[in-house]
Amino acid sequence: MPAINPIPDAMSVVLVQFSPDAAADADGVKRNIDTICQYADRAVSGFPGVDLIVFPEYSTHGFAFNPYATHLSLASTIPGPETEAIGKKARQLGVWMCVSVVEKPDDPKNNPYNAMVIINPDGEVALKYRKMMPWCPKEPWTPGETMNVCDGPKGSKIAITLCSDFDYPEVSREAAWKGANVILRPSKYMYPWDHIWDITNQVRAYENQAYVVAVNHTGQDHSYSYFGRSMVCDFDGNIICKMGDTEGLTKVDIYPQLVEAARDKRSSNNYLYQLKHRGYTGVPPHGVTENPFTVYSEWDKIPDRWNKEPSAEAEAVSKKGRDSLAEAAKNRQAAE
Repeated sequence: MPAINPIPDAMSVVLVQFSPDAAADADGVKRNIDTICQYADRAVSGFPGVDLIVFPEYSTHGFAFNPYATHLSLASTIPGPETEAIGKKARQLGVWMCVSVVEKPDDPKNNPYNAMVIINPDGEVALKYRKMMPWCPKEPWTPGETMNVCDGPKGSKIAITLCSDFDYPEVSREAAWKGANVILRPSKYMYPWDHIWDITNQVRAYENQAYVVAVNHTGQDHSYSYFGRSMVCDFDGNIICKMGDTEGLTKVDIYPQLVEAARDKRSSNNYLYQLKHRGYTGVPPHGVTENPFTVYSEWDKIPDRWNKEPSAEAEAVSKKGRDSLAEAAKNRQAAE
């Protein structure tokens, strides 16, 4: 049973799962930010010495009946008003915080980004991540370009992934490849995929020798119900902390320095090393170092079955999201 306060070498993380309001205007965003700040106060009060507080995907804007049009109208900049408000709280409490922002695109012709930021105890944006694998056919966001990693507390190197990102092994592998020993997964993961939630969190931790901190929504919206079950997996894929399906928070202590030791010292099950040193036992001393995976070396030679247009059913769903954004953009231009 972990103590309220962490031992000196531990990185103390608080997971907050809740159901944010579906923001229809700036006041709605402010209400969610107020809730985030209240949870941060509770985290620091309940767990003295906490280093990092992690909130779910869409925690700042919530999700409404026609969420994409609303998100377009409320999309912000990073840094911007949302990060300024959260940064003030992080600075006041002396903690790191991971929160969401629907970010305006660099090119106004593009759709917004589903973004997440890490704010350091000085109130500054230490890392920005744009979701690389938006959930198709629903999410009409512009995909992010790169995986970013930042130095965090207690020797951690932190990366963010978002929800459906973890359904693809490449995203978390890229994070580990760039040095992340703690991978955050803020999510809005829903039934009936609850069994996939456990599987992907555990296997991504195991195959990348990294802690996975996965924080999910509770409650429901116009389409889906959310099961919570925020969790932390260690670098062997063991679930070391798991919440239920109700709103709330919990705390877990993790040890990034143990990840680094395992990556440096393990002989067996050292996947980040052995991926590029295949079979060094039989082919000493380094194994076979050439890339055998044509999925990467021949990236543009994708088989036809996975290179065709989306199905009519998928396109019909996708079109609804795109149309809602187009209508919102049209209305905004008319108002201006």
